[in-house]
Amino acid sequence: MRAATILVAALMLGGCERAPEVTFTDASITLPDDPLDLPPGPGRQAVLENCTACHSPSTMLQQPKVSRAKWESIVGKMIAIYKAPVDKQAVPAIVDYMVHVQATGADSP
Repeated sequence: MRAATILVAALMLGGCERAPEVTFTDASITLPDDPLDLPPGPGRQAVLENCTACHSPSTMLQQPKVSRAKWESIVGKMIAIYKAPVDKQAVPAIVDYMVHVQATGADSP
């Protein structure tokens, strides 16, 4: 079976006398505006400095209401798994903000 696979691969490669032509073109997309701003609250500046590079305000404000422990886990995941450039000293302030916004109902756009 292995010999047959090698033979098929060799026959396929034998017909390639030159590399295929590749043409690149410029492309652009227009992203929709995100008119929402983050409401005031303790830790807002930490969120602006650490989270808005990847997350829009509306995305952050539409998250399901979860506990403080869950927010700590979510922010930790962003750092550990997704390699988010979050200042680890800002994590408590980020968590405080998300908990505050959800507790006050300011997360409803």
